[in-house]
Amino acid sequence: MQNLEQIRARNAIEFAKKHGDDIRGPQGGEVIKKLPPHILNHGLLATAAYSFTEKRGWQLTFDAIARHLADPAVSVLPADTVKDRASLMEYLTAKDTTSETLKLATNETMAWLQYARRFVTKKDREQ
Repeated sequence: MQNLEQIRARNAIEFAKKHGDDIRGPQGGEVIKKLPPHILNHGLLATAAYSFTEKRGWQLTFDAIARHLADPAVSVLPADTVKDRASLMEYLTAKDTTSETLKLATNETMAWLQYARRFVTKKDREQ
């Protein structure tokens, strides 16, 4: 059985391999670097809502966050319901979703972003 650190790293590596080029900024201003301060200042819901109006990198990142939170090995959110950022928002704003679930989702998102930030790097730093 894997621990949560291994699962976070696995999901972050998969995301970086699949979408790294789509979220890197020209001067290293990756979306991944911008998300933690946004979440700390505005909350997970407001930051996720912002992803609906932003560029593709924001959308891909929040889709990955949704998949990570719904990963059966993480199971902060139900895998049968949450598949992408739209279903993430639907679930987290549903009447029967508690504030404790939102807190867990926020904390796990921040932990996952720590790994994603390390795996999504500028091309000139890749080895």
